[in-house]
Amino acid sequence: MIRKVEMRDVSDITRLAGVLGYPISESIVKNNMSRILNDEKQEFLVFDNGNQVVGFIEAETYDTVYSKEIMFNVLGLVVDDQEQGQGQGIGAQLLSALEENAKARGINVIRLNSGVQRHEAHQFYEHQGYTSNHSQKRFLKVLEK
Repeated sequence: MIRKVEMRDVSDITRLAGVLGYPISESIVKNNMSRILNDEKQEFLVFDNGNQVVGFIEAETYDTVYSKEIMFNVLGLVVDDQEQGQGQGIGAQLLSALEENAKARGINVIRLNSGVQRHEAHQFYEHQGYTSNHSQKRFLKVLEK
């Protein structure tokens, strides 16, 4: 079942963040989720199989001066890599649910980035009707406190 994320999902979200390639402590996820749950620009859905959350999609409103349309920017999409997860259509269902929520908000474009090395993910997105229209590198700078 797809539903909005809740604070009770912290442990599963922490585990899935690691599957996505972002290992992080449960306390940080808990802190971040408490902020995100109160942010109306965020959309955070989970797939709950009845025993645990086995996938999630997180997106935010992407509104820039240089874009004609307001978009949803997918920040993360992950499905558990154990036997109960990937290959069951869960990722497609999460994307579809996000698309429906976008339409309900009057948003007509979904934007997402995917690492250049994630070839299987690229094929998945293309199979879902997404097209690659840009190539970029990500640059970060950690600022001193």
